[in-house]
Order: sequence, then C-alpha cells, then structure tokens
Amino acid sequence: MKSLRCQSGSAAPAHSNSSRVPVGALKPARIRGGNTACQAATKTSVAQMSASMREMRSSMEENEQLKVLMAGFRGSNLDESDFASDDVRMRLVTDLQDSGLTEALPLSYDPDAINRYWDTRPTAVITRITQLMLIAGTFISGLVSDVIAGKLKDHEVKRAIELRNIVTSLGPAYIKLGQALSIRPDLLSPAAMNELQKLCDKVPSFDSAVAMQVINDELGAPWYEIYADLTPEPIAAASLGQVYRGRLKTGEEVAVKVQRPGVLETVTVDLYIIRKIGHFLRQFPQVTTDVVALLDEWAARFFDELDYVKEGQNAEIFAAQMAADLPQVVVPRTYSELTSKRVLTVTWLDGEKLSQSKADNVGDLVNIGVICYLKQLLDTGFFHAGEP
Repeated sequence: MKSLRCQSGSAAPAHSNSSRVPVGALKPARIRGGNTACQAATKTSVAQMSASMREMRSSMEENEQLKVLMAGFRGSNLDESDFASDDVRMRLVTDLQDSGLTEALPLSYDPDAINRYWDTRPTAVITRITQLMLIAGTFISGLVSDVIAGKLKDHEVKRAIELRNIVTSLGPAYIKLGQALSIRPDLLSPAAMNELQKLCDKVPSFDSAVAMQVINDELGAPWYEIYADLTPEPIAAASLGQVYRGRLKTGEEVAVKVQRPGVLETVTVDLYIIRKIGHFLRQFPQVTTDVVALLDEWAARFFDELDYVKEGQNAEIFAAQMAADLPQVVVPRTYSELTSKRVLTVTWLDGEKLSQSKADNVGDLVNIGVICYLKQLLDTGFFHAGEP
C-alpha cells in the first residue's frame, strides 16, 4: 500500500461552536492500543468501510456527470506542468504603502485594526478596487452576454477557464475561494469544477531574487550561508508562496517554502473591501446571509496560514496524532530553527500526484485519506488542512 504524504498547512479544531457534538457520542472508543478486542473490531470496521467506499465509487462512476467529477477529484484533468501559463500574472498589492503613516497591519486577524490601516489609505483602496473591476469586467460582460443569448451551457468550459485565470490574477484570497468552490458540486458543474481544481497547484511563481531576499530578511543571513544547496528556480508555486528544493549543511534534503511578498497587504485590502460590501448588504432584509460574519470566520483561519511557524507546529502535532493508527500518513519534519513567519523548512519527501498514481493504488490512497479525515473529525478533534 502506498503512503499518503501530507504537506504542512493550517489546522483548526474540528468542531464549530455552533454545532458541537460530544466526541464520545460519535465513537465507541478512542484508538489508543489499550484494548486488543477493541482494536480488532476497529480494524474490521476500517476494512468494511474501505470495501463500502470502493463499491460506492464504482456505482457513482456509472453516471457520466459523476464520472467527470470523480476524475477531477483524482486530478486526471491536470497536466504535468507545475505552474500557471506564462500569460497569467498574479496582481498583488506590493507598493501601496503611503509615506508618513506608521500604522502596521496585524499579523493575526483583527478586522478593527485592518479597518484603521486601510481607512487611512484611500488611494490604495481605490487602486485595488479599480484593479479588481478591470480584471473581472470582461468576464462578467461575457457571462451576461451568454445568459442573454442562451448559450451559457455551450460556453461553460470557456467561461470556467476564464474564471480560473481571473481568480489566479486576483491573488491569494480569491484563489482560496476558487479552491473551495472547486469541491462544491451543488454550486458548480463538473466541467467548471475541473477547471477550478487547477488552482490547487497551478499558479504563477514570483522572482527568485525576491524569494532569496525574503529568506535573508526572515532568517538573518543569505541563503547560501544557511543551506548547502538550493534550486535556482522554484519547483512548485501555490497561492501564498513557492517551494525550493535544497540541502542543509549537514546533508539532509529539505523543501523550503517562501511566502510571496505583498500577500498580507493584498489579503487585508481585499477583506476590507468585501467587509464594506457585507455591511452595505445588511441594509437589505432580502439578504439573509450574514456576509460579514462568514467572512470573519473564514479570514481568521486564513490568517493562520500566513504564519509558517504555526504551520510547522501544527504539522508536528498532526504527525504525532497519526503515528500510531495511520503509519501510511507521512508528515515531513519541520526544522524550527530554519522557520519563520514567512519561510518554512521541512524534510524533503519524494511523492507523486494522485493523477500519476497507478489505478490499482488510487482506491487505497483515497481510502487512507478518508479515514485520516474521519480520525481528525471524530477522534483527535484537531483538523489539519494540508494537501495530501
């Protein structure tokens, strides 16, 4: 059976305050190795669960739409490139700081502090709003044209590709939103979901010279004084940062993740704008969803992902919780002495995308992933949102 590799990511309690269910009511016993009979029963249950999931997938794929959907979940719609196409550029807020203003952005989510910061920078806010409107304007006009002409279904894939490129251009907050939508079959068609799923690993990289400067600023020395070797260009890029393969002075191979410059500024100005819209919508009783409350809940978790120190600590907790019962789940070690808020250094692990796995292995890997999530939800109560 193949191993499931987990990269570092944010973590959160598995139960929300609004719908907390006693963990004891959801499981007969915790899997801690004390009761042999209980362990045997648990293993039998896991085997039965795996068989049931395989049977369910087989029946689902008899439906053509569901077959497309499942292929997308496995990543079969992805090509082997690790970056977005060259004509897609992420627009970040990197140079909109007004001179003479000393208010700093908060490093943990604080909507009042964010409001104070951007209230004193109206030019930067207007610049970002104009940027958002220009990027999205063509897509919206095309979508309206399709609706009027009754060709929405015919142009579905084309519009999905345009939406993916636009979301990528708008920056981290919108990429995260697109990633969330990519697993919502109740909101999007399988074709649209397939395109948005490319946001998970196909975003533009940024200049390596800038990344090396971030390493210098965060770790207090040039990269060549810290690492014995580092690839000249990133091997992959994500919404918040990009990854280099390197080697420590002591010989260990590592992955080094470097956060994009301007991420904090871009995310907070976008949150500032969307919260203003949310407050405006509260005037209309027809809008029953509290956009501001939803945004604040999401933003608090999102800010956790901006702190790579917390990300590394969460990965260590997750690894300890999975070690006994799910040894197939492998988590890279975090080098805390070479990690800061914007640079993360972890052990390099060789792996493959699910789309590259042999058909015989896919079912086992999916089963391990599902059981891993259930263990977090029903057993540990600590949910690690890394990418397998």
